[in-house]
Amino acid sequence: MNTNLNMAVGIVGVAFLLTGAAACVYQLYRMTVLDAAARGMKHPKLLGFLVMGGNNSSGLLMYLICRRKYPILDMPEASRSEIERRKKIAGVGLIFLAAGAIVLVVAGMLLI
Repeated sequence: MNTNLNMAVGIVGVAFLLTGAAACVYQLYRMTVLDAAARGMKHPKLLGFLVMGGNNSSGLLMYLICRRKYPILDMPEASRSEIERRKKIAGVGLIFLAAGAIVLVVAGMLLI
């Protein structure tokens, strides 16, 4: 019975972890697309896709270095407020990510 409880807690932890990770990655993609479009960069959706992929954040680093050449040309207030809203959602995603990791560690310790 105890094993079933540990397994259920582990599944909940994995669900929290995956939900938080997906939310963070998607919000990073949307923020990159908005920023690249405001800077007048070519192919903002492709840049967003490159930023959200990769295990070592090389796409994000490349974007942050390349965007220095492009000052913000025109960013409407609606885009600014959307970026701020997406930052908050990404923060909630990080909380879910951390909670899922903590639950998984606790479930792993209880299993031993």
